[in-house]
Amino acid sequence: MVNNVLWTGGWDSTFRVLNLVLDKKKTIQPYYVNDPVRPSTEMEKKTMDKIRKLMIEFDPSAKERILETIYIKKEEIPENESITTEYKKLANSSWRLGDQYDWLPRYVAASSITNLELSVHNGDKAQKMIDQDVEKVEDGDDSYYRLVDNPSQPEFCIFSYFRFPIIDITKLGMEEVAKKGGYDHIMEETWFCHTPRKDGKSCGLCNPCKAAADEGLARRVTTPTKVDKAKYFLFKVKRRIKKSL
Repeated sequence: MVNNVLWTGGWDSTFRVLNLVLDKKKTIQPYYVNDPVRPSTEMEKKTMDKIRKLMIEFDPSAKERILETIYIKKEEIPENESITTEYKKLANSSWRLGDQYDWLPRYVAASSITNLELSVHNGDKAQKMIDQDVEKVEDGDDSYYRLVDNPSQPEFCIFSYFRFPIIDITKLGMEEVAKKGGYDHIMEETWFCHTPRKDGKSCGLCNPCKAAADEGLARRVTTPTKVDKAKYFLFKVKRRIKKSL
């Protein structure tokens, strides 16, 4: 069986990839969505290439267990009015759910994939949202969580398209597992910032940077200057204008 994993090169999805390939000796099929709006796309691709090489150096047999990444063009994902309507209910609520929970379910709905894994972790906004509406499924020497058949809110149906294998572990918990497995140095090569600086460092201002700092990985996050803050504010304004056109 092949595990279909959405991989971004970030801390959470990379942990899932390493845990599957190195610890559990599973074969994975990575998926990556090209988002032309996000400035970190090229950085994420370079990070995944580097991590793939490090995995093979760590365990040469890993080469056979990590398939070539399937790249998806975000702009080519089919529309799905039903999914988008339910997503907007959550996006416009106090949860302010990110737009990946619109186009990712639309992609899965239009594809033949039935078991795409999202690396939502303990402490993630989505985890807090659906924590009482998921059930654990044992799958041999592995396990994952899935949305229950009748969730407390109908709009949670957008989460039914995915499996959540690490929803019960924190970022620091992942670090401990990686240390025991001897591949924590590979985890240090992960990239999570959505708006990297020109010098290749994290911005320290985007939501993934803030989450990393809040959840015990402050060492990985650059402290932003006043100039950084001004540039980030300008970027956010330009992005809102672009998305509204």
